[in-house]
Amino acid sequence: GETTSSSTSGKDTTIDTPDVSSTDTEVQNNPIHVDTYVADVSATLPILKSGKLQGEDVDYVVSSYPVIFSAMSSTDKTTDLSIYSNVAEDFGKKYNTSGFPQAGLFIKSSLLENSDNNDNILSFLKAFDEATLDLVNGGQKAVDYINAYDTDTAKQQQRFGYAAGVIKNVQKTNGLAFLSNEQNPSINELKGFKDSLNIDIEEELVSNLYKANISEEVKAADELNFNVVAPMGAPNAALAKFASSDKLTLTAPANVSASLVKGEADFIIFDSVNALKLSKQNNSNYKLVRMVTYGNLYIVATGNDDNNELDDSDNIVSYGEGLVPDIAFKATYGE
Repeated sequence: GETTSSSTSGKDTTIDTPDVSSTDTEVQNNPIHVDTYVADVSATLPILKSGKLQGEDVDYVVSSYPVIFSAMSSTDKTTDLSIYSNVAEDFGKKYNTSGFPQAGLFIKSSLLENSDNNDNILSFLKAFDEATLDLVNGGQKAVDYINAYDTDTAKQQQRFGYAAGVIKNVQKTNGLAFLSNEQNPSINELKGFKDSLNIDIEEELVSNLYKANISEEVKAADELNFNVVAPMGAPNAALAKFASSDKLTLTAPANVSASLVKGEADFIIFDSVNALKLSKQNNSNYKLVRMVTYGNLYIVATGNDDNNELDDSDNIVSYGEGLVPDIAFKATYGE
């Protein structure tokens, strides 16, 4: 492919993690293509640590926190990892936004139709809003909830896809790009992503509780009264309060997608763009009720690239082909 260049004059994309440096990249016109996709973000961890995939050197990995933090903190990595670019920042410069919609919280449409559910829905959303606000401000409550679930970091990793220490470190600067309810973009702002992300936000796919401030009189739920499904990884930190509940299922993205199509869960956290598309294809069976994260995506250099400049000749690995991270990467660096 054709090559591109980038300057090295100090754009700060650092996050409070071990040995994180960055370069000042410019959004290029020449397309950069991903060479290989792995199934999900967790599968980028061994590639980040080894700088290899199936025996071949990998130059750059597109990934997100907390996986990047785990790789950088690893004592057995054989790579010299550094943040090459913050995709959300580059996307924002190209499209004049503050990032891009990543994970969203969706409510089952039929749940809204029964007024008997109203009190429990508001209590759950109150707890969710408290959780995201905590995460934006450092995530100490999330850390406490994860540790209360189990102090064994291996069991934390098994349940959430990361351990409490990751939240404690990366949320010092909101490295996971959580949004409080107050920070949720307006519907009109979301409609602005129609061209760049190929998403058409229709009113029927958005709950009337979206961005609603829950009354102070409503008590935040302490127990989970709904079946909730979310992917392994960063966004599920907003559900850490309910970690011990058998109503909370944390699983692979493909299983979350399948649950949405089948209408099995009351609430779902999923890739916002694809959840909206899937809902539309299934008679609007889920509606967006909160945006959860907004651009937690980075290009990480492994130290294998001799000239330290991202171009189309480099071996680039990403995850989740066709999901938001892939769509955002292509919208920023592709055709």
